[in-house]
Amino acid sequence: MFEAMNEIGIPEHRKYCAPLQALFWLIQDEKMCISGMLLGLKINKGTDKNGNCRPHLISKMEPTSEPNNSTRHDQDYSLEKILNAAWDNESLLMQRSNIYQIINRIQTQSEAEEYAFLVKRHEDLDLQSYIMDDFLKKREIFDVNDWQQIETAIDQSRWKTFLTVADRLNSPELVSYYINKKLSFRKTPASGVYFTFFDKKAQCTDAAYFAQFMLRRAGYKTFMRSVKWDDDPWDGLHTGAGIILEDGRYLLVSNYTGINSMSGPFSCLESLDQKLSCGRKIIDRIWGAYYPPRYY
Repeated sequence: MFEAMNEIGIPEHRKYCAPLQALFWLIQDEKMCISGMLLGLKINKGTDKNGNCRPHLISKMEPTSEPNNSTRHDQDYSLEKILNAAWDNESLLMQRSNIYQIINRIQTQSEAEEYAFLVKRHEDLDLQSYIMDDFLKKREIFDVNDWQQIETAIDQSRWKTFLTVADRLNSPELVSYYINKKLSFRKTPASGVYFTFFDKKAQCTDAAYFAQFMLRRAGYKTFMRSVKWDDDPWDGLHTGAGIILEDGRYLLVSNYTGINSMSGPFSCLESLDQKLSCGRKIIDRIWGAYYPPRYY
């Protein structure tokens, strides 16, 4: 399993191994069942001599409802399984009382009313996320005495800081997974990579620029390719991005149409272009994008 984890990304270039970090998060968040399944171990929650909750391996001598009292079972690791389990949400970084204090001290009437609505319908973790998102966009709505606490939470956050996430998205598989899970489709003019990250809305060109930025930063040789089958500026073209392998083949990483799928590698441009056009008759093709973002 650890060998498979280590194959994700370029070891000599990446800042850290993202799947191993995901496993650490599962243990940190006390998701013992999935952690044990991935490791091939039976892990349970117990208490130490001081009464504190601690994970531990189930001893063969401990009573258990399972017929086989072995401490091991077959590992059930796949990258998708560990990401599904670990990349689902944030951890709670602010105390409940502090979250409500921040909300009660919001400075503008319209936002105060909006948060009053949110408080009735959302859990603390969601409210924390809304606070951090709004602070990054319009910190002036919050009381200045709360700024330091919110900034600290953002610094500790798993998903709110652009460069932290960029360090984590250090392989084609991870970039494709993130696009699929975190972005939603919106048919508007292309935005920059930074805006796409914060807004979580994208069309094919947004996703292609996002993927190319992350992959290039992770040490890969990248490409961006666009094809056109009609003169309609929205529905007559498509843009994708990916990496060029050492043998010259093209691995398509971003092929976003509301869902994303990796494909290839393709040994020739014709095959790549046909994939991008979904088999339509191509009337034009270029490197890059027909309508690039107005800002980065």
